[in-house]
Amino acid sequence: MVTSLRVVAYNFLSGGSRNRAGQWSRIRTQLAPDIVLGQECRLPQDSPGERFRPLPSDTLLWTPVAARRWGSAVLLRALKAAPLEIPEFAGWVVGAELEGPSWSQGRLLRLFSIHCPAGERGYVRTMHRILDRVARLRVGADLVLGGDFNVVVGRRHPNERIPLTKGEREILDRLAAEFDLISCWQAAHPGRPLAQTLRWSANRSAPYHCDGIFVPAAWGSRLASCRVVTGSRWTTLSDHNPVVAEFTARDTAAATAAAETAGRGTPRR
Repeated sequence: MVTSLRVVAYNFLSGGSRNRAGQWSRIRTQLAPDIVLGQECRLPQDSPGERFRPLPSDTLLWTPVAARRWGSAVLLRALKAAPLEIPEFAGWVVGAELEGPSWSQGRLLRLFSIHCPAGERGYVRTMHRILDRVARLRVGADLVLGGDFNVVVGRRHPNERIPLTKGEREILDRLAAEFDLISCWQAAHPGRPLAQTLRWSANRSAPYHCDGIFVPAAWGSRLASCRVVTGSRWTTLSDHNPVVAEFTARDTAAATAAAETAGRGTPRR
């Protein structure tokens, strides 16, 4: 019985390098994920200085971007899955389908690691095109979308440094209304300004929040936490920070109530 689920979304930055090595290993040892949704990554065996290798019981699906050494990936630890292809965005979007894992309560689950390219008409319109393709695969299944969307993945307050554009708002509205998905970070931190996930070279202090994880709204009651991982070691590996979402097997409110009841014990007569 799976008691929890931990999902990591992370952009490795250009597939890593000899000076930025061991990203797969660090994710595994420091974050202990069940699922990794990776962008700008290479296969572990093709990554400089990388010791991590998937186990036979794992599934690693990876597709390169044309003419690049890197692409996107879905890694599932101790789980088997079938690939889902979106040929128009090969290497930018990688999908996986799982037959009713226990933590999705028996429903078919489809996961997508997304790295939105600029395309010919900019990130917002390209993101809509990606969602058009994903929409064809959502019937009868739960969806999890994660990665580097290259647009903001949460709603900003009016006083935040970076404004929310009309196009970005429309994407967030679509994810909520059409796909019934929630942003894990924002659901876990209601009312807070968005955390920085990208230290863009042109302005490394600006709180760009383009990396995230979206899950079915029905999972919200089981969302235990969502955090943006920071620290000097992560800073040297990539200009993106990992986003980690963790879910419990039970409704968190029900679990808390049960724990409080157990703590009170049997009332005295």
